[in-house]
Amino acid sequence: MKPRRYMAFYIALALSAVMIAGRLANLQVANGSYYRERSNLRTVRSVELVAQRGEILDRNGRAIVSNRTGYNVYILSNRDRTAQQLNGVIYNLFSVIGNAADAVKDILPIKVKDGKYKFAVDKDSASKWREQNGFSKSQSANDIMKTLIKKYDIDENVYFKEDIIKLAAVRMNMITRGFSMASPYLFSEDVPIEEISVIKEQAESFPSVSVITQPVRNYPYGSLGAHMLGRVGIISAEEYAVNEDNGYTINSNIGKGGIEKYLEDYLRGENGSGSIEQTSGGYSVGQNVDKKPVGGRNVNLTIDLDMQLACEQALKETILNISSNAGSAEGGRDADAGSIVVLDVNSGDVLAMASYPSYEITTFTKEYNNLLNNPSKPLFNRALAGTYSPASTFKLLVGSAALEEEIITVDEKIFDTGKYTYFKDYQPACWIYGQTGGTHGYLNVSEAIRDSCNIFFFDVGRRLTIEKINSYAKRFGFGQKSGIELADEERTGVVSSPENRKKNGGIWYPGDVCQTAIGQSDTLVTPLQLANYIATIANGGTRYRPHLIKSIENTDKTVSGENTQEILDTVELSEENREAIVRGLRMVVTEGTAFSAFAGCKTSVAAKTGSAQTSGVYTNGICVAYAPYEQPRIAIACIVEKAGSGSNVAQAVRKVVDSYFEDTDENDIRTNVLTR
Repeated sequence: MKPRRYMAFYIALALSAVMIAGRLANLQVANGSYYRERSNLRTVRSVELVAQRGEILDRNGRAIVSNRTGYNVYILSNRDRTAQQLNGVIYNLFSVIGNAADAVKDILPIKVKDGKYKFAVDKDSASKWREQNGFSKSQSANDIMKTLIKKYDIDENVYFKEDIIKLAAVRMNMITRGFSMASPYLFSEDVPIEEISVIKEQAESFPSVSVITQPVRNYPYGSLGAHMLGRVGIISAEEYAVNEDNGYTINSNIGKGGIEKYLEDYLRGENGSGSIEQTSGGYSVGQNVDKKPVGGRNVNLTIDLDMQLACEQALKETILNISSNAGSAEGGRDADAGSIVVLDVNSGDVLAMASYPSYEITTFTKEYNNLLNNPSKPLFNRALAGTYSPASTFKLLVGSAALEEEIITVDEKIFDTGKYTYFKDYQPACWIYGQTGGTHGYLNVSEAIRDSCNIFFFDVGRRLTIEKINSYAKRFGFGQKSGIELADEERTGVVSSPENRKKNGGIWYPGDVCQTAIGQSDTLVTPLQLANYIATIANGGTRYRPHLIKSIENTDKTVSGENTQEILDTVELSEENREAIVRGLRMVVTEGTAFSAFAGCKTSVAAKTGSAQTSGVYTNGICVAYAPYEQPRIAIACIVEKAGSGSNVAQAVRKVVDSYFEDTDENDIRTNVLTR
């Protein structure tokens, strides 16, 4: 029995061997050339491996912008694929990736209305788009879509009109971004893992689609410092033309504004390269790394994360509080925007720079149109680019100049006459006269600052002359860029002068010096300029260059490019004269317009409020301050648009001061940080 069993086993083994041999013969001999050809149809595509950008850290090394792992979806070129097959792949991707349409909606500004194709933008924008994309001015949206449908072989019987617009937009963008065998098309960045899973599980619906793991920007504090930090986005055609020789590809990301743009060369790192192996059907069967990417360098800002958070919260809360409690537009009911800047008075370090309203960087693309059309202008960086009349805060400059030029002395008193009658044809009044018919009586410069007496500064300004006022304005940094790193995003503002008025087609009258002296007329300043101005007064007359960048880390964690104090100018202020000015600022807090806001404050604060009239019924509210009064460490400037008055705004400054000087231990910690 045993031999028979062995015999059956040997027979089965022999038959298996024959079958395997036959199969091998079929593969290698009979059909060898066929399978070799099929194997050779596999292609290898080069892809860019994105380097991890350097982190953006606060002054204490805490990450404000970091990185995380994300998934980018690419479409690879395939010679065997028809235009309709490519359309099908694109359509399938749109069906899975929820935010994909946001990235291309502005490429083709056409929508469907009443079953027809119509432009989704105004006539001027539509005309500009036609010109940029090679269409004639006479072509309607419907004509353009007919052209694109034919060009890209889009089957109108298969897709809805809304889907046809998206397909045409992607096909247009593919051409713009140089889609080819050598250059994959980046369809969507940072795709959620749930959507990636669908693409991988249903791979047969996504031939020539590849998912590549790449680092993406992470914002642990949401919209914090959005204007200052900037964002990262895919390079535009214009940017690529400038940077093509600097190692960028048409699919590269690049810094867009703020620190991300200013320090692009440090943050970007060096991209690597890899390859994707594809079958003839377009399916990926392997990925290889040819050159590893090298990460970018970390950057330490001068920003204090706690202060930035406190400023943004204080600004938002104050604006909402003003608008919700005001009974009229004149009183602040329509307050909706503003800015706070905090500086170290002894170095120029920007500790916080907030602009409200702001936006979420991660949803910028999706929300772009809404952000752009929002009347409150959330994309506008008010701290650097917002220009406002300084109102009564400018009186500190006029008082300082008048003392130094010996126009007045610290004890000299001027009588508030209610109306200023020096000019026969122009007789402006003090604000108290307009409200009550009364006057402030006799005032010295400190008391005039406390009461914000217009008559005092009308007379002092006239005697000082517009030329002297402008000379001091320049030394305090007005009418020029501050020197901060983000110079491209900063406005210079304006200083009132006969020359400026003439340049703008107006006429300068002798009485205009009076309005200039109280911070009205043509003078416009930024919140950053105001903060540096009050810092200069606080520290005794040294104007530092404000800066945001503390240092840059090398790849070995050593530090380079560390910023040091840089003096831009010095305003001569004798100790006696400075004391007279800051005494007035302290009196504003203890007796004047900022008293209620700072009542009970544990830190001694010196401040000045201002109410800048604008067109119509609105008044912008301004408050500048420094603290502590005896040994200044921080300077603050806050402006709220349509706030009604400067005293309304002072509550935001109070919140910032309270946050900074939280307790004695915290003071000691911050002193160590600021003086290292």
